[in-house]
Amino acid sequence: MTDYSEELRVARELARLGGRIAMGHYRRDPKSEQKDDGTWVTEADWAAEAQIRLRIARTFPEHNILGEEEGLTRAGGGPPIENAPTWVVDPIDGTNNFIAGIPVWATLVGLEIDGRAVVGVAHAPALDETYDAASGAGARLNGERIEVDAVSDLSEATVLYASFSSFVEKGLEAAFADLSARSYRTRGFGDFWGHMLVARGAAHAMVEPELRTWDFRALEVIVSEAGGRQSTLTGGALEDHGSVLTTCGPLHDEIIEVFAKSR
Repeated sequence: MTDYSEELRVARELARLGGRIAMGHYRRDPKSEQKDDGTWVTEADWAAEAQIRLRIARTFPEHNILGEEEGLTRAGGGPPIENAPTWVVDPIDGTNNFIAGIPVWATLVGLEIDGRAVVGVAHAPALDETYDAASGAGARLNGERIEVDAVSDLSEATVLYASFSSFVEKGLEAAFADLSARSYRTRGFGDFWGHMLVARGAAHAMVEPELRTWDFRALEVIVSEAGGRQSTLTGGALEDHGSVLTTCGPLHDEIIEVFAKSR
């Protein structure tokens, strides 16, 4: 099995670097603007991603970088290298929370090799939480091993989601209502944190109708190494602009079936 300990060490450093830069702007009314896709960006997003890109270019110049703010490029700039390892960066996942002064946001750094996530870090400095994992090496929260709570009965499960409106926009409100009725409780803990709460055993499912690659790539290996499962709501592999279902495992197929009935 390939050892990714060095890549994980670098990923931790990159995520902490981004987090330090973002914290320098947090709750200081950072300049923000709405992008063409309707999402928000702040000066902290741009600054954090720029510094992370510089550090990757110095350390892994033959790699690629996919970042939310600057897209896919070679590490040092220019067109990406075909089939090269790719660092996937979200400088501030949860920008709306960041702008509002809500501490649920994080710098996400993942490494993808041959289309597979092998390293992931979610650093949430305002929460004092850092989640990390490498393929075959387990998952951790602040250095301590974490694992899912493998509940098998949906009536005993806590189900998380980002916003009800996102289900309405996709025509999935009936399925979401059915899922809510079957579960023990639902809570609106969005962005990276919902998926990490499943990974650490505090919740049992996180459902999102649509995410971008930089929103989920760093989280994939953390969830997997904690014993959880991830797929789209139809059971397929995760994809850009696709849905994401994260579960503790035993509930996965049942939740997919709930959404299948609504189609």
